[in-house]
Amino acid sequence: MPFGEPGAILNPCSNSTFMTVKESFQLMSAARVRRALTRIARQILEDTRGEGNIILFGIDERGEKLAAILSSELQKILDHRIPYFQLPVEQKDRRTSEYNADTTGSNIIIIDDVMFSGKTMYRAFKMVMKLGDPKRVKLAVMVDRGHRIYPIEAQYIGIKSPTKMNEHVSCTFDNGVPDAVWLTVE
Repeated sequence: MPFGEPGAILNPCSNSTFMTVKESFQLMSAARVRRALTRIARQILEDTRGEGNIILFGIDERGEKLAAILSSELQKILDHRIPYFQLPVEQKDRRTSEYNADTTGSNIIIIDDVMFSGKTMYRAFKMVMKLGDPKRVKLAVMVDRGHRIYPIEAQYIGIKSPTKMNEHVSCTFDNGVPDAVWLTVE
């Protein structure tokens, strides 16, 4: 990178002359995230037409936080409790036997903050299928960044943001509430 270009700084402590600076850009503000979650809740309601049980499964900690918000949004509309659970997909000990949820005949929504290759969503799908025979399984994500290696697509998407391989997308939270979605270029 030639001297003076954006993203390059002089590094006096190394043998190389330059190093790259990470840049972050906000893709979604807290208000936009809230609107997207409300829209996703309404889309879920339209697709299920209020028929049958709706059970939400959030992938790991961030997915569970989004599932809690979607559960609350759906409860406001349907006027009854919508259960949600955390799926510990990234943990080594991935037991699903502890769930008090029979998914047979239910409308299952698997939720994550960012979908990339589809590998995590695939693992979550396999975990949910061990719990029963659902009526349907659909996927919801705050950000779909592309780059699938598995043939998996989300039906409910906050924002589609095709990215490059050197970019990272993250959803940040403040006290359990999503406050922004960021794109970081490495």
